[in-house]
Amino acid sequence: MKHQKTIKLLLKIIISGFALYYVFSHINLHNIARELRAAHSPWLLAALCSYALSQIAAAFRLKVLFQRIPIPINHLENIRLYWLGLFYNLFLPGGVGGDGFKVYLLGKHLNSNLRKTLGAILSDRISGLTVIVVFLLVLLPFLDYPLPLKDWAWTGIPMVVVAFWLFLRLFNASLLPAWAPTLGWALMTQLLQMLAALLLLQALPTSAGEPFNAYLFLFFLSAIAGSVPITLGGIGARELVFLWGAQYLGINEDTAVALSLLFYVASALTALPGIVFTFQPGKILQRHT
Repeated sequence: MKHQKTIKLLLKIIISGFALYYVFSHINLHNIARELRAAHSPWLLAALCSYALSQIAAAFRLKVLFQRIPIPINHLENIRLYWLGLFYNLFLPGGVGGDGFKVYLLGKHLNSNLRKTLGAILSDRISGLTVIVVFLLVLLPFLDYPLPLKDWAWTGIPMVVVAFWLFLRLFNASLLPAWAPTLGWALMTQLLQMLAALLLLQALPTSAGEPFNAYLFLFFLSAIAGSVPITLGGIGARELVFLWGAQYLGINEDTAVALSLLFYVASALTALPGIVFTFQPGKILQRHT
């Protein structure tokens, strides 16, 4: 088992490295470096704040599901636990991961039901994916690219939302009452992340005058690619989506990759405070023990 985990980690590192090599060999690194140096700091700071707020909204989304189990943690404990997970997911993606460690802590200190806790975390992820797909369908008709049936994309939105309801109904019926509030918090999370992407684009000088809808479409598409567990924390996969997408949609490739890199930096800076809770993670739930 240990050797299998090591092999999987090495494969992820190799795939991420190859993807980054491919991306950086197909763009002008000098142009990107010039863009990043010329980025306007106030917009960057605003984007960082927007992304941090999106993670707080995501923590509330997960707490809504935890309440249905129920797992008796307050908002502060939940946010601390969520930030610990952010740190593990971003900086230690090859090990147990943030979600696995959250399940472990909740089981150890609160005797939470393993199956129900895993179900809540999986439902949390799928709710986020549901809203991302909704945003993709909203943006699709505005792309300047000939795609079949793109003008009918909005008709798929109700089906995607109902699909999440059916998932809860079939596999996590006890969480069904949380369907609406979970989607609400998921919508808030993605709106704040979209705002962060818009602010990052505003910070980049070469994006001036360009329509942002194509960049936003690639932004949400890259979020799905980054969640597929074949790279190291999504590194490389997101950049590939931005590069190939920019080529197909006829937008600035350097700006697209710069947006991806800046968003990764924002996510890393936001997750970094979670290191505080790695020293004594049990203290997060200390009042219960």
